Amino acid sequence: MPTKYNRKGTSKRGDWSEESLVNAVKAIKQNEIGVNAAAKAFGIPKTTLKRRLKSNNFSKGSMGKPSLLGTENEKKIVAHIKKLQSHGFTPTRDSVRYMAYYFAESLKLVHSFNTERKQAGYDWLLSFLSRNPQLSIRQAEGVSIARAKGLNRETVDNYFQLLGNVLRENNLIDKLGHVFNMDETGLQLNNKPGKVIAIKGSKNVTSVTSGEKGETISVLACVNGEGTFLPPFCIMKGKNLKQEFCDGMQPGAEVKMSQKSGYVNADLFCYWLKNHFTSRKPTGKVLLLLDGHTSHTSCIEMLEFADNNDIILMSIPPHTSHWLQPLDRTFFKSLKSNYYSACNSYMINNPSRKITRMQFGTLLRLAWGKSANVDNGVSGFRTCGILPFEPKAIPDYAFLTEYNLSQKEKRRKRIEN
Repeated sequence: MPTKYNRKGTSKRGDWSEESLVNAVKAIKQNEIGVNAAAKAFGIPKTTLKRRLKSNNFSKGSMGKPSLLGTENEKKIVAHIKKLQSHGFTPTRDSVRYMAYYFAESLKLVHSFNTERKQAGYDWLLSFLSRNPQLSIRQAEGVSIARAKGLNRETVDNYFQLLGNVLRENNLIDKLGHVFNMDETGLQLNNKPGKVIAIKGSKNVTSVTSGEKGETISVLACVNGEGTFLPPFCIMKGKNLKQEFCDGMQPGAEVKMSQKSGYVNADLFCYWLKNHFTSRKPTGKVLLLLDGHTSHTSCIEMLEFADNNDIILMSIPPHTSHWLQPLDRTFFKSLKSNYYSACNSYMINNPSRKITRMQFGTLLRLAWGKSANVDNGVSGFRTCGILPFEPKAIPDYAFLTEYNLSQKEKRRKRIEN
């Protein structure tokens, strides 16, 4: 349980209100009463009243040890949580614990937070919630298998309502180059043999691969409504970046290392936003559509940076990216198909070699050049109903559960009639 100050014994120390303090000070300053008399009249300890008058501090505050981050910084966290929720990124308990750790580190405070996991403890979280009663732990809405595979009409309608408001309020309806979608996908250092033609009745049909299982490298892609793609941003697992890992890549592409995994985290996303995205975005406000992964939102500095640089972050509802995310609809399938085709060609021409990080840049460039075209970029926003803005672009059959129920109802009525 969190440490919390509990008054000892029967002393009534502290049993006075801030309003009483203000009234006592007002009476003293108007020469209506002396300090000793005011202390007795308003129920405030004499020494406390004298000390407050001397320091000119008339806010009662809390008794006991102050919070580690301080009141103002905790207010920033509360404001950050509220803003995330309003844009569809409601943070988890672990995300809030990470925010506290990040704040303590950035302020160079001495703390006892878990440096390995980079999180504050549950004791801190419970104390933080008790100090900020406007927040509470809520149970997130459960998503059944049927809803995860399909879409929920209410969720999609709410998303388009929010999206429409953001586009109109920021005058982005007709600014195709100011609306972006960013997402990540994983590419393996391996080739994937496709269908082959073999002798009929053959029991063993094999094809040479680079390895049984290849290393996965994350590729962050970003495109705007005009079909312009930013250069790819790649994440490899490891500590030391070798220049050879970047060989063969297209101009502007970048590789970053991550010690724990080859996937995006809060620090890498913050770096991408500051150094890879902001320098390439047009002047003025832009909208950046993301999935709801917490790695995109658990860094308070990132949200403040986005606000200061006219970047509006908005979440795509969970379990809907196969219909609502432009990159998922028209780009990633093409990219993977062209990438593994390039890998297969490499293995045919180099049968005794494995695909490694040294070849990744060249293979990615070949695939990216074929897939990252204007048609794929523009059609993604159009089919998702984003640009042009068309909330009814998602067909009825996309809502599998609701569509099947409506079809059953129609058949039942036909039978009855």
